Amino acid sequence: MHGMNDTNANVRFRRKAVVIYPRLTWSPHHSIGPHQALETNMIATTIDCAVPRMPGPKWVDVNGARTCYYEAGSGEPVLFIYGGSAGVAESAECAGTWNLNLLPLAARFRAIAYDKLGQGYTDNPSRDEDYTIGAVVQHAAGFITGLGLPPVHVVGHSRGGYAATRLTLERPDLIQSLTIVNSSTLSPGVGTNEVVLAGCPYAPYSRESARWIYEHYCFSKASVTDEWVNMVTAIMQQDKYRESVRKMVGEFLGSKIFLPHLARQKRETLERIANGYLQRPTQIFWGQDDATALIERGLELFHMIAQHDSRAVFHAINRSGHFPFREQAQRFNALLISSLDAIAQTGRS
Repeated sequence: MHGMNDTNANVRFRRKAVVIYPRLTWSPHHSIGPHQALETNMIATTIDCAVPRMPGPKWVDVNGARTCYYEAGSGEPVLFIYGGSAGVAESAECAGTWNLNLLPLAARFRAIAYDKLGQGYTDNPSRDEDYTIGAVVQHAAGFITGLGLPPVHVVGHSRGGYAATRLTLERPDLIQSLTIVNSSTLSPGVGTNEVVLAGCPYAPYSRESARWIYEHYCFSKASVTDEWVNMVTAIMQQDKYRESVRKMVGEFLGSKIFLPHLARQKRETLERIANGYLQRPTQIFWGQDDATALIERGLELFHMIAQHDSRAVFHAINRSGHFPFREQAQRFNALLISSLDAIAQTGRS
């Protein structure tokens, strides 16, 4: 289904009402209680930010937050934004999630992956009120301007796809094109994360819990390598990461601040997309077999965008769940390179 710019006329979409159901409790996919988060022993570790198949880490101050990033290559910048949120005890996202993509993209572009505010190796928010998706978007804008980058091709996955889209709406001057990958957070309707990922049987912060979560995200368990699990586990062992869990779960910032803010912003974001305010070339990648973000929701999001932009493209990646850029990395990289090349050529013509 990739390359739908050539076949849009043959695809039929069914209009649906956009329904947003705000969550009442902080439970992105875990069943851990506040007492469990607080009682888990803290493990002091020496932090090693090296990531397999990635260049060495770099650091930049973004509005007071020490921010970790990785980059390689030269040319037009491609900025990768991963998904997830701070404060999840069974798994963790980080810039290393893109370690199968950054160097292949660096053959054509200046490829950059950074750690979001409160995630990976980047500092946590300094204020409770900044445990919001809005603060994550502001941090992304500050990262781009802090590095002095020209307009970037931004690639956002899952909750990072929402952040990338919101950034494109708020700061189009910073963006050359937008790529959204399997974003339940952004797409209309309600995700199934809480159902598919409920009841993890393993202890929080453990290798076993991380593996269980990602195996349920992916089409094939073989995609969940030891290398990936090791990266995730290293993030979860940081004191500052466990502090984010204590904030989001133990102090209820997830249910009191993060989720209500996200529900309001998502409603506003979808209204702006529906009204044609997304003014940059946009494409969507979606794993055909994602049980946590059904492809029908991705197609509905595509229709909302495509009715205002004939350039919009939808790529369906077969035999892939929530992480097509890892589960089908070679195919994803080839499609992304060719599509970004085409956008860059159009911009220069």
